[in-house]
Amino acid sequence: MPKRRKLTMRQSRQLLRLSADGIGVRDIATMLGIARSTVQDNIERATAAGLSGRYQRS
Repeated sequence: MPKRRKLTMRQSRQLLRLSADGIGVRDIATMLGIARSTVQDNIERATAAGLSGRYQRS
């Protein structure tokens, strides 16, 4: 099994923002230069943790 790639915080934030904007996994992977599986895995883990790409200001 391949080694899990760690994303930088900037890449993680950008990935979540793009996903929240409705950009597809394939397009996000191309924009960030990472594998589609990495995008899918990070979106799933962020969703499980209750994170999204939108900031809520109070």
